[in-house]
Amino acid sequence: MAKTQKRIEKELLSLKHELATLSNKGKAVPSETDVNTLLKYIIEEREKTNKLLYSLTEKIKKIEEELGDEYESEEVHYADPMLVTKSPTLLNREIPLSTLDVKILNYAQSKGMICADDLRIEMNYKGKNAACARLNKLFKQGLLDRFQLGHKVYYKFDAGKATNTLIISPPR
Repeated sequence: MAKTQKRIEKELLSLKHELATLSNKGKAVPSETDVNTLLKYIIEEREKTNKLLYSLTEKIKKIEEELGDEYESEEVHYADPMLVTKSPTLLNREIPLSTLDVKILNYAQSKGMICADDLRIEMNYKGKNAACARLNKLFKQGLLDRFQLGHKVYYKFDAGKATNTLIISPPR
């Protein structure tokens, strides 16, 4: 029994030692004041970053305004009214269109808003599928706006969207 008691006392001592080391490690956890100091530092750094980003954004806006004034003064006029656009060096994109697509854009521009039924009648299509496909293609190219009113989908030509777009149509 004495051996068992000695072994138990040894184990208790080792457990007490482990508890003491664990409690010392627990003291390494930052205090509440340390956490508050860290949070204050993080908040100050975020404020500095936000101020820097704001000043950069303002500078970019000023540059865009200055460049925008220069771009507006450089207009080039083509024979086809659908091809009036800004200087070709300043274009964002070029869109090649068939003669039929140019006719559709002209029709949409003259009518204001059109639906597939209007286009079907104008182009003498037998069904609505071809008209829907053409209008949807022009919408996906960014040349028409799409609105759903009730059960019908209407398309509208927006000249503002095509400002930096060169529309290329084949010769007639």
